[in-house]
Amino acid sequence: MLDLLIKNGKVCSSESIKSADVGIKDGKIVMLADQIDVSSKKIEDASGCLVLPGAIDVHTHIDHWGGTANTEDTFFTGSRAAAFGGTTTFIDFAVQRKDEDVATAVKRRIGQIDTETCIDYGVHAHVTDSSPETLKLIPKLIEKGISTFKMFTTYKAAGFKIEDPDMLVLMKEITDHGGLTMVHAENDSFCEELTHRLISQKKADVLHYVESRPAMAEIECISRLLLFARYTRAKLYIVHVTTAESVDLIRQAKREGVDVTAETCTHYLILDDSCYEREDGYKYVMAPPLRKKKDIEALWEGLMDGTLSIVSSDHCDYSTDKKIHAKTDFTKISPGLHGIEWLGPLMYEFAVNRRKIPLTKVIEWLSENPAKVFGIADRKGKVDIGFDADLMIFDPKKHKLLDDQNNHMSSNFCPYKGEKLTGQPVKVYSKGQLIIDSDVFLGGQGKGELLGSRY
Repeated sequence: MLDLLIKNGKVCSSESIKSADVGIKDGKIVMLADQIDVSSKKIEDASGCLVLPGAIDVHTHIDHWGGTANTEDTFFTGSRAAAFGGTTTFIDFAVQRKDEDVATAVKRRIGQIDTETCIDYGVHAHVTDSSPETLKLIPKLIEKGISTFKMFTTYKAAGFKIEDPDMLVLMKEITDHGGLTMVHAENDSFCEELTHRLISQKKADVLHYVESRPAMAEIECISRLLLFARYTRAKLYIVHVTTAESVDLIRQAKREGVDVTAETCTHYLILDDSCYEREDGYKYVMAPPLRKKKDIEALWEGLMDGTLSIVSSDHCDYSTDKKIHAKTDFTKISPGLHGIEWLGPLMYEFAVNRRKIPLTKVIEWLSENPAKVFGIADRKGKVDIGFDADLMIFDPKKHKLLDDQNNHMSSNFCPYKGEKLTGQPVKVYSKGQLIIDSDVFLGGQGKGELLGSRY
């Protein structure tokens, strides 16, 4: 007997959209056929709906100290919000503090997330030094299942910046032991010097924010990282790509055999730098900043031709009171924008509905490619036999008008306020358990599990 039988829906993958029934037992998909006539404890009629794999959000900053303030969400509220949007797995960061080694940071973060999350999760190790101790711990962490190491090329004042010689050493050590190097790419010298100049000219208001972190800061840094990856033969992952020129650089590097994967984020695909001219432009301070409309088009082109592989939320959830200082002085706030709950619905609206991009491509960017890149493609990212029953029943006709209140994140504003979305998840399952039923949360705090790690 099945635990759950989903009937009459259209099962979607990167290869096809076809009518099929889905049989689930013990948290796994065990049957997938045109018609399943087997007894089941529960039967769900998905007529008129799509059956999609849960989204995998590989770039989130939940319960994160950003330098001046902590983000609003806990791992319970953040993971719950993710579930309401159809995301069933997320990967967050274990930031190495000054007083601890990277392994201690990972253990601390896992302990924190494990007791709170309602969906499955992973952890990227965020490395802040290249000491002999760190180099010794990298292979040990990889052996225990923590195989992604995040570095910053900026934020020296916060203690995050990895200098170029250290970056090369770390990339080689990570690569030699089968790990993935993940990098936030902005030239720190550009950003710091330009920020100082703007302050001296009394131009630290939000209207001038984009001048402090220009497109060239990203373009130059990505070109340098691609050179490093070529030299070290590293497997490189570049987060939140924002510019047309960066897309061109990555495209060419991939053609030349560099092992590089790149992501972009929902806000860079939808919003442009005119947001900073608004009365509430301070809400949109993030790093890198929003770019031009031409960059938006280049990002979509990069996704369509495979130059960019993944779309994430880069969820960083601050409320208005923690951002309003940027109206007159952008240096006084921690940059970031939230969006973990809107990842899937925004992509359905702006890709499928407005750009007429096949849903099969969106499933690649949100589910299948994240699973492949981060080593969980044997059990996550597909609605298929043998996979975890992490999926959503998605009503392509259900409307939602976004406003500041009708979401489950902890921030008090919506950067997409006024946008009408058509297409919403109506039921969400985590390993076969119904955790979202329309607007009702049925999951449990601490029920999510660490992905494929032996830590």
